[in-house]
Amino acid sequence: LIMSTLLTLNATAMTAPSVRLRQASSEKLVLNNGAKWKVDKTTDVNARNLKAILRGFNNGHGRSLAGYHKLAADLQSGLDKMIKECRMKGPDHLALHKWLEPLMDHVAKLKQTATVAAAVKSFQAVKLQLNRYDQYFEL
Repeated sequence: LIMSTLLTLNATAMTAPSVRLRQASSEKLVLNNGAKWKVDKTTDVNARNLKAILRGFNNGHGRSLAGYHKLAADLQSGLDKMIKECRMKGPDHLALHKWLEPLMDHVAKLKQTATVAAAVKSFQAVKLQLNRYDQYFEL
């Protein structure tokens, strides 16, 4: 009984931070008392890289379904890098999750689209969310 209780407590302690992050990210992103949230240099560089990937697609030609799927794969690689390199903590980090998780969801939907029309709609959602970065975050 004691071992079972300890295992339950340990499992709860290990999952609690991720549950708290997911709960925090489901709340609406707002400014930090009227000011932008602070990010570290690495996070800012990675966010700007995501925007550059999107700009490159915007400047390209041929909006085929394969092109949209490649964009989704490129954005996912950029997101993976951002997550791997993230060292932020605290309220600024939680605010970043409120921006990042919807972006991840939109990129995943873009990757799953079956028609160009659906891809265009998903692309617009990705673009809108990505452009929110500068509204809410600064170095």
